[in-house]
Amino acid sequence: MKRLHANQSFASLCFFFFFLFASAQQKEIQGIITDVNKNPLPGATILVKGTKNGTNSDFDGKFSIKANSGDQLIVSFIGFSETKLTVDGSKFVTIILRENINNLEDVVVVGYVKEKKADISGAISIVKVADLAQEASPNVLTALQGRVAGIQVNSGGTPGGNDSQITIRGLTTVNSGSAPLWVIDGVQTTNPTSLNTDEIESMQVLKDGASTAIYGTSAANGVIVVTTKKGKKGTSEFTFKTEATVNMLRDRINVLHAQQWADVDYQAQLGAGIQTPTHPVLINNGSGFTIPQYLDPNGVQSSADTDWVKTITSPSISTNNDLSYRKGTERLNLYSSVNYAVDNGVQRYTYFDRLNLRLNTSYTFFDKKLTIGENFLYSKFNEVKANEFENAVLQNPIIPVYTNLGDYAAPLSGGFQDKPNPLANLWGNRKNKQMSQRILGNVYGSYAIIPDLVFSSTLNFDYGTFKFKTASEAFSVNGAIPSTFQNITTEDTNNDYLATIFTNTLKYDKDFNKHRISLLLGVENTARQDNVHSDLVRGVDITDPSGYIIRPDAEYQTIKNETESYKISQFMSGKYIYDDRYILSGSVRRDGSSRFGPNNKFAIFPSAAVAWNINKESFFPTSKYFSNAKFRASWGVNGNDQIGDYLYLSSFINNTVAGVIEYSDYDIEGDGFGTLGGILQTRQANPDIKWEKTTQYNVGFDLGFFDNKLQLQTDFFIKTTDDLILNPIALAVSGESRPPTINAGSVSNKGYEVVLSYKDKIKDDFNYGVDFNLSQYKNNVESLDTESNFLLNNSISITKQGSPIASFYGLIADGIFRTPEEVAVHADQPGKALGRIRYRDLNGDGVIDQNDRTIIGNPHPDFIYGINLYASYKAFDISMYFDGKQGNDIYNTQRNIGDFAYFGYNHGTNTLDAWTPENANSNIPALSTLNSNNETQPSSYYVEDGSYLRLKTITIGYTLDPKIVRGFGMTSLRFNLIGQNLFTLTNFSGFDYEVAGLSAAGIGIAGYGIPHSKSVTFGVNANF
Repeated sequence: MKRLHANQSFASLCFFFFFLFASAQQKEIQGIITDVNKNPLPGATILVKGTKNGTNSDFDGKFSIKANSGDQLIVSFIGFSETKLTVDGSKFVTIILRENINNLEDVVVVGYVKEKKADISGAISIVKVADLAQEASPNVLTALQGRVAGIQVNSGGTPGGNDSQITIRGLTTVNSGSAPLWVIDGVQTTNPTSLNTDEIESMQVLKDGASTAIYGTSAANGVIVVTTKKGKKGTSEFTFKTEATVNMLRDRINVLHAQQWADVDYQAQLGAGIQTPTHPVLINNGSGFTIPQYLDPNGVQSSADTDWVKTITSPSISTNNDLSYRKGTERLNLYSSVNYAVDNGVQRYTYFDRLNLRLNTSYTFFDKKLTIGENFLYSKFNEVKANEFENAVLQNPIIPVYTNLGDYAAPLSGGFQDKPNPLANLWGNRKNKQMSQRILGNVYGSYAIIPDLVFSSTLNFDYGTFKFKTASEAFSVNGAIPSTFQNITTEDTNNDYLATIFTNTLKYDKDFNKHRISLLLGVENTARQDNVHSDLVRGVDITDPSGYIIRPDAEYQTIKNETESYKISQFMSGKYIYDDRYILSGSVRRDGSSRFGPNNKFAIFPSAAVAWNINKESFFPTSKYFSNAKFRASWGVNGNDQIGDYLYLSSFINNTVAGVIEYSDYDIEGDGFGTLGGILQTRQANPDIKWEKTTQYNVGFDLGFFDNKLQLQTDFFIKTTDDLILNPIALAVSGESRPPTINAGSVSNKGYEVVLSYKDKIKDDFNYGVDFNLSQYKNNVESLDTESNFLLNNSISITKQGSPIASFYGLIADGIFRTPEEVAVHADQPGKALGRIRYRDLNGDGVIDQNDRTIIGNPHPDFIYGINLYASYKAFDISMYFDGKQGNDIYNTQRNIGDFAYFGYNHGTNTLDAWTPENANSNIPALSTLNSNNETQPSSYYVEDGSYLRLKTITIGYTLDPKIVRGFGMTSLRFNLIGQNLFTLTNFSGFDYEVAGLSAAGIGIAGYGIPHSKSVTFGVNANF
């Protein structure tokens, strides 16, 4: 017993001396962690290798940790390469981390789960979020344009960019919605307009069927997963950003001056066979028209040379201000921000503003087993919309802006087409404000039942309101208030919606030996309710700028519409990884939706994918030239539920209008007047309506060279949508009721994507890189099993078997008749003559008619590309971003009036080069006031090459030395200058080569939309 006691005492003594020795060897090490520009990195992780001893850098990037000599410190920070440091005799160390956007160990969010880049088996693009923040537009779609392979964004010039449309890997539907699903912190939506790019932490674009199949019926158009910023452990910092932008009209609009218009009108009358041209106002001087001093006998209007486009536009100033706070502790993560953006349009009296308030928090309990949190966004945006560019382009330049009475001017007499004063319209519309509010977010909780098994529950919500009340103001034109302000209809609209998604998942992750398993089970209930309420008053006079008088015979109407939709879902996914080499994954989802017929409410969406990390194989060459190789293949089925509610039911409408029997009033007495209101059937029922199903095959390769400085990613895909949801063309025997919505036909998109990036540095002072992406797809309607076998929209766009969706359809313009012989031998074409357009007799029957129409253009591009060049030297940085399209056709309807003098509108400058016997090589038809040759009908004359290459964004920045800004209580301060849309190469003759529209209703049809602007932005970013 004594011996045992002695042995215990001896052991205790030995342990005591060992502890003293170890303590003597262990010492406290202090240091700071920065990036290559000497900016501190708060929240970086410092861990002693092989132990659980670790800490995080503080607000100033500083840290303190105890370690033994010879220990290795592993330092890591999101977005930067991991660094290892061996402990020596130094008491203070400076650790510089270098950015590594190609780090395969980075974790990204994909389909309800998080994965390492190296484990991805599908076609997923990871967006460089920092690039999005360089865009001056508050719209995230505009910022994405050209930056991701496979994404196509078409936009107009509306302030705020809310007319932008996006597709991923081509257009896959004819009548259903084509927008991708956005998953913002788990909230599913197709509307990202409230999203502020400054609050985005990460963004992934899921493009192949396997990556998106977990979202089932909502994923046929692709999925964009967005994670907003959260608190970081060891961080407590404020970030402030302010920007001021000067906007200017980007493209010149070429129209005639006053005397040019008079000369063209004179020549057009001669071309119509009028030997002595006349005009109600202009004076024939024997060789042309002279413009008189006054346009009317009373001298109300003086003649002018008005540039109407310049009149309704002016440089504008937009602003963007953002303030955020981020904090993280052992148990709490918090991120909050406030953002206010104002986008004033270059068109006068139009604007968009948005206020965003965000709060993201999470808190852990019970040794981090339980986590609860929320993501909350409140967004309020207002906009005044208008488009007076058509009136400005077509208004006659001889008309002045103001009369000599001091009010607005408009055409007083014949000879000038009756167009309103566009500036007056903008002024009268300036208070017609559309007001929207949105609350988007979720509350969630997760509990680790055992270390590898986690249960999560999330309630997502999306609530929005829309309000509009007519606030037009009357104005005087030519001495009186126009009749357009008499007997108008006023509107008071108050709409709202509420969408909720309740998601519950059980996730199991297990690593053992060389095996990794990940399983996910989930159930989800989705509900949405839309309420529309609009009060109309038909019969209101505006007698002065703010005086509304309701007529005694005014009609009051209240329109109310309430719709509800529901979806229940069950899903599961699994992934198995062996030795980080072989990856096998799959998922299946079952959705049931109230939007589809009772016979087809449910559908199943499966997927499977494999990947092979070839660089992990023993035979892979250990060479600094070849550093990574990966093969990916996937298959998946998705659905599209972006259709109207209740399409499986018949629909009816009461559109009684003051006893007009052409509507739904019954002529009971037989005297031609409707004395009793009735109901009309507007659509027939189809209880068998079902999902559109999109099946996609994808094969891809990821290659890395020179220690991953050079990276190449390629994907090849075949994407086919079956059971297209169509609205057939109504036959006369159907009466006034439309035929039922049906499933018929299929469409395919086949293509490839290439992403190439290179990044390197020369010492630590000069960093440079280039990113290049290119995508190509071929769109084709495989079948269209309707009675008419085609869908013709706006008389220009046709969707038919064997051609792309929304192809241009019309006659082939085969040049100009230049000699009498050409006119004589040509087919029977009413109106053919010298200088007129010659149409091709396609079917050879000797007659030019509708049977000679064919596909005359393809609005889908041959390929889309983007190029980003960037470099930094010490405190300076510069980036230049180019984007472009190649091979897409544009149907230029601007030339429909611009090239012809049939009307008294203004014309384009092409008319100055019109065909004459002396100008026989011109391709512009001869001037004439007669349209005897029907040259405004759809034809290839209006089809142009829409290809372009532009410098979309150039950014120059300067970051002050951290040592200087710390004296002002800041950790970093950066100034930047951004130019957008400053340079373009294109052959398109219209005033805007970017044309809004990405649907079967029309792609690439250039009308009189709001043109884009170019801009210069000055910004300041500060952290403190």
